[in-house]
Amino acid sequence: MKELIELTEEFAKVISNLEDQRKRTGEFLKDLNSSTLTLGDEIFENKLIIPVKQSTLENLAIAGVDGGLVKHSLHGIDIMLIRSIAALFIYKNSKLSDVQYHPDSIPSPIPKIVFDPFSDLEFEMNSNMERQIAEVNTAAEAIEKFKPEILLMHGSIVPHYTEKPSSSSLLFVTYQKMIETYKKLFFIAQKNNTILAGVIEDSRGVRFCELINKILAETKPELTLETKILLSKTKDTNLLAYTLNTGERTLIFKYSPDPSNHPILKEFTAQIFSFYLKSAEFDRSIRIDFLGSNNPIETANKISSVILSTTGHSSYGIPAVLIEADQRAKLSENDIETFYLDLINKAGNLSALFLQRREQRPF
Repeated sequence: MKELIELTEEFAKVISNLEDQRKRTGEFLKDLNSSTLTLGDEIFENKLIIPVKQSTLENLAIAGVDGGLVKHSLHGIDIMLIRSIAALFIYKNSKLSDVQYHPDSIPSPIPKIVFDPFSDLEFEMNSNMERQIAEVNTAAEAIEKFKPEILLMHGSIVPHYTEKPSSSSLLFVTYQKMIETYKKLFFIAQKNNTILAGVIEDSRGVRFCELINKILAETKPELTLETKILLSKTKDTNLLAYTLNTGERTLIFKYSPDPSNHPILKEFTAQIFSFYLKSAEFDRSIRIDFLGSNNPIETANKISSVILSTTGHSSYGIPAVLIEADQRAKLSENDIETFYLDLINKAGNLSALFLQRREQRPF
């Protein structure tokens, strides 16, 4: 126990020292904002920090899409339930005047049974891709149905938590379907002049810190090695906690410095840009990924302005339309348990439906 206490104290000191360094670096970046920046074609604005004007929300239709997933591995098969929903908020005279939903206000979950002999990791990847397919399809349908000015997805608009499987993998067909679904969404968004963006609430990205390291290497070559190492080991949102004030965003930058060699982006011709926004006083910054347009700066200003104006909680920086979609899409363990018991009742207590041993231990 003594060793545990001593190690905990030592860890606490290390964390505190690192946070002090990040705070100093954040303050330094605020001072650096008075300088004019250039970094080839990776950034599109010459200031690190951009003030955001709140939207008047005048005659605005904004949609939010989210999905829910619960799953269970059995002896011979895997089962899951997926639900995705789009909520549409219509603002008139700067007030919310109407709310609509697609496909319904509380849609029934879609049951799926996986007969392929996936490993635990493959099942996890397959489930994640199936959920993304459902959400992206719902987003595309909502754009065609509602024609919103902006559609926000809960999470990135780039397929995430996955890698391209080999053509011989059981996952390959699902992966191809997911990629084609995203391509369709990008096409429909551009065809309908809908701004498509994803809001990442808990980003683990380091792209902004990488850019800062490059910028400082050109503008401040005398910068200490300690700061360079710190930036290489820091998540973007951790640094931005000491950099952005409420109502500020970072400059926009490419999602990837080399899309043609990115494992996922190389599947698409569309350009994806990103920026961070501090939309709530007592919350961390959120990352926004958005589909490229003829004027990405104008698009980023529109997105950040609307999100800032529709974030209603001082300690939770997610816009209201996404909170609404999230609350209606979520599923519980009770839902998958009901589905499982219904299968047992209809099919009988078959070997494929046996629970795994770890769920039946007598101790």
